Amino acid sequence: MTDLQENTVQQTLCIPLWGRKIAAEKYPHLFPDRDAGRIVKELGVDFSGKLLYRLQYMWMNCLIWQYDLAWEIDRYLAAHPRAAVVELGAGLSCLRRQMGNGANPWYCLDMANVIALREKHIPLGAREQNVVCDLNDFSWFDQIAFRPEDGVIFTAGGLFYYFEKEKVRRLLCAMAERFPGGVLVFDAVNAMGLKGVNAEVRLAGNETKSFFSLENPEAELKSWSHRIAAVAEQDYIDGYLKTGYRKTAVSRLFAWVMRIFHMCFMLRVEFREEAP
Repeated sequence: MTDLQENTVQQTLCIPLWGRKIAAEKYPHLFPDRDAGRIVKELGVDFSGKLLYRLQYMWMNCLIWQYDLAWEIDRYLAAHPRAAVVELGAGLSCLRRQMGNGANPWYCLDMANVIALREKHIPLGAREQNVVCDLNDFSWFDQIAFRPEDGVIFTAGGLFYYFEKEKVRRLLCAMAERFPGGVLVFDAVNAMGLKGVNAEVRLAGNETKSFFSLENPEAELKSWSHRIAAVAEQDYIDGYLKTGYRKTAVSRLFAWVMRIFHMCFMLRVEFREEAP
């Protein structure tokens, strides 16, 4: 693929894309992804020889990731039907298309070369907007048409691993101040899980390093800012998608190890509403 440089954070977006392609072929009933296979062909990506994708556990994680985020978006929109949805580090996510959401304002944020790929391969829907930005430059806040009475939910799937913890802290604290009543949903790992993330990226042929981990998510995140009102945690593998496919023995083992050692989890961070 010539659009993205090798061994960059941006190139890692092809890792979940290939996993989504396999998962969509195996289990289209779980979370319909009608775009991953098409985009893979258009990009000319071929990870078929990578060991990473011979394991059900690895490619199913890519479907589970999207499923978990969609579940949390649906949950929030049930209580805030006019809310905006913002994908931080959207990559080549087709979450909105897979969810069939054409009603809510939807923003996809990423670096310029990634947004260029989105513009080329993923058609924009009604009320959808691609935003070129550096997430560490908070001027992107002004691009979001936020109304506190309507609400906003942010997702950051597979994103924060590539950030130093202090940058994640600064970003979350600033978002909590600017978007009261909003919610941020993201996946995270502890220190042991971070070693697994780096190993998976290497198996996909990329040397990009990951940095961010949390040992006690609720206590740590709530200590960052008084504007963080609540932190809820769910098991990444089995917390949302409980049925619909049969795990291989290896998948069951991986899921057990990750649960026992608290290696990977989904987090929902609620920003405190402004006082009346």
